[in-house]
Parts: sequence; C-alpha cells; structure tokens
Amino acid sequence: MMRLKVEQIGEGLHPSETIVSIRTPTGSERVVVSTRSIVGDSIPVGWPLGNKDALTLIELPRETETGSWRIWVPSDQLVETEERMRA
Repeated sequence: MMRLKVEQIGEGLHPSETIVSIRTPTGSERVVVSTRSIVGDSIPVGWPLGNKDALTLIELPRETETGSWRIWVPSDQLVETEERMRA
C-alpha cells in the first residue's frame, strides 16, 4: 500500500473529517478525508497508476474540491508501507 504525504489545513464539516492539502506540480489540491485515515501526516492512496519523469499518477480516496479523483504528484511525496492483515 502507498501513502501520500499531506498537510492538515483545517477541519471538515463533520467532526470526523479533516481538510488536507496535497502538493502537486502546479501548486496544491485540497481534499476532505477521514481524520482516522491520517497517520504520520499521510493518507492511503493505493498503488501508483503511472509514472512520468519525477511524477506519479495516483487515485485519491475522495474527490478533491476541484472534482479530481486522480492527480499527478511529485514521486517523493509517496511512501510505501507494509499492509497488515486484520483477524
């Protein structure tokens, strides 16, 4: 599983939501995520969909405020983690 580095910038409409900022090649995108999904200033995004130069195409867990589900991010913003099975 891959995790994407984010910056927490505010609270969502619901107490369990947080607004995060994601660094992109052209600036940043904002997305509302579950506060519980944020671990170590990163959120889960799954495996990369594509690579181009130093950029990686990812699919977000929720839509950004501009309506995007997939965005290009600098590859150094992704962290590979070990997924554990729950019993």
